[in-house]
Amino acid sequence: MTDIQGGATSEELGSWLTERVAFYLDKPIEKIDRSAELAGYGMDSLYSVAIITEIEDNLGIKVDMMAVWKYPTINDLVEYLHTLLTEKTSQPDAG
Repeated sequence: MTDIQGGATSEELGSWLTERVAFYLDKPIEKIDRSAELAGYGMDSLYSVAIITEIEDNLGIKVDMMAVWKYPTINDLVEYLHTLLTEKTSQPDAG
């Protein structure tokens, strides 16, 4: 498993997320289409929660647990995550 950090580019996020989806669905990475709906691969709520938890742990951001359903493709999810990361880096530290 490869880790990802908060400063990742959209391409890095997409590659990492594709890897994680392939892992959870037990499919080769090459078989995962970033523009296909994850539900079409059999992504269920258990896998979705696991992926969201990994995203939060690796990127240090709070992600809506319904994000996989609201943003149904890897490309959509990456765009959402990139927005969250941009918002996080533009906010002053609360410290």
